[in-house]
Amino acid sequence: MSIIRQGSLFDIQELFDLEPPKRFGAIFSTLDIDPILCVISKKSIYGAPTELNYVAMLYSLVARIVERIPT
Repeated sequence: MSIIRQGSLFDIQELFDLEPPKRFGAIFSTLDIDPILCVISKKSIYGAPTELNYVAMLYSLVARIVERIPT
């Protein structure tokens, strides 16, 4: 099996030098979250309420990782 190497989107130092709103804008503009939303969105009437904002939850998880906020 061959390995495909993808170039980096951002230099880490450039990313940390940006202000947080610009940093998050740069990260979120490159992410395609539609495939992730298809996997995690609710498909049944049972369980958690459907009014949850899955997009906001994904963005907050990414922001937590970028800002190194511990759980």
